[in-house]
Amino acid sequence: MDVSLSASPSPVPHAIDSDLLVESLPYHADLARWYACIRDLPQPMLLSSGQSTHPAARFDILTADPGTVLRSRAGHTTLHRRDSAEVEVSTDPPFALLAQHCPLQPRQADPDLPFTGGVIAWFSYELLHESCRLPFRSAATLQLPDMFAGLFDWALVIDHRQRRASLVLRCQDPARRDFLRRHVQQAVETPLARVVPFSLLQGGFQPHFTREQYLDRFRRIIDYIEAGDCYQVNLAQCFSAACQGDSWDAFARLQQRANAPFAALLCDGDQHVLSFSPERFVKVEQGVVTTQPIKGTRPRSSNVDEDERNRLDLESSVKDRAENLMIVDLLRNDLGRVCDFGSVRVDKLFELQSFTNVHHLVSTISGRLQEPADLFKLLRACFPGGSITGAPKLRAMQIIDELETMPRSVYCGVIAWIDQGGNMDSNIAIRTLVRDGDHVHCWGGGGIVADSVGTEEYQETFDKIGLFLRNV
Repeated sequence: MDVSLSASPSPVPHAIDSDLLVESLPYHADLARWYACIRDLPQPMLLSSGQSTHPAARFDILTADPGTVLRSRAGHTTLHRRDSAEVEVSTDPPFALLAQHCPLQPRQADPDLPFTGGVIAWFSYELLHESCRLPFRSAATLQLPDMFAGLFDWALVIDHRQRRASLVLRCQDPARRDFLRRHVQQAVETPLARVVPFSLLQGGFQPHFTREQYLDRFRRIIDYIEAGDCYQVNLAQCFSAACQGDSWDAFARLQQRANAPFAALLCDGDQHVLSFSPERFVKVEQGVVTTQPIKGTRPRSSNVDEDERNRLDLESSVKDRAENLMIVDLLRNDLGRVCDFGSVRVDKLFELQSFTNVHHLVSTISGRLQEPADLFKLLRACFPGGSITGAPKLRAMQIIDELETMPRSVYCGVIAWIDQGGNMDSNIAIRTLVRDGDHVHCWGGGGIVADSVGTEEYQETFDKIGLFLRNV
């Protein structure tokens, strides 16, 4: 049974290092209770791993009110500080700016506290388009920054495996520490307020492609493949809807169904990102790099026999294994640009993982960084993820830019935390909703190769967003 928050003793702080305090709080599994601690502060950020049997399902991380915020769009980055009204503007590369403003100080990692202050960010798929000489495509209905990065000096870390909750404080100002303590204590002792239910308006999600328009683009990709331009291209279509209500309500309901190991709810004013990703992008722990691309998908079925047939069909599919191996080779090359020579290896090939609405084939590649600061170089080298572009990566991105009608924004980008100690974890932002005011967007896509079937790929775009079509 969960311990009641209101009946808890006063937290006892203990020092982990010279500028970090950790205070124990009574554990509670109800994420709504913890979200209440941050939702009324500026820029509330929630990273949730769910409570499934997935190896990554352990921690929820919550924070808000960053000391510094960086927002990039179309090659320009603005920097806002909490204690200053001035706005700085830079044209430096986004990851170089992050490295400048979040210096890493290597320290022994605490396996029970993955995040003790640092960066929480989203990086849109188009973030590096300018450096890749791809045009920036604006859309009047979608104005999220290409990068939102907050530098946070505190966090709530909820450990579901050990049933622990911790308030992590890295802020130096005693007045701010006292404010955060009081704010959290008051929030956990206050009855939860009712939220306005989230809902879609005017008939729900509408696709941006007709079936014929999608198949036309599919055929153009096959032409490119047959001409030798590329081996694989990931083609996605966007779905949009008017909406109203509380994004937290949508996140809570969808995550209860998805139980995604790399879920997130990131809010910046009226721009919200709700991600239910099953896919890790890059993890760095004590210098060891891990990436786990997904390539190969079959829908789940409520019929046990049909679900088993779908699973076996995926496991035995020569086509899906070939696609997966193609991306594994691409990511080995990406990691090899930064990791120590000879350290990159494939740990697992074609591992089947089952989620709420789909089965996936997942492979695992690892390497080792020489210096903690190489983390930012690693992000630059691997971005965007090969599993959602195609191969060769740059040519696939050029074709995607030619054929897709809507910027992907955070979809197929990355959501990440970067601890000041040099550790990181991140997702590929698939199964992701992007809300901009009173409109919300999602995308479904898949990899197209020479022997793909257009009608099947079209249906897969709907299978990928089945969670949203059935539950929002």
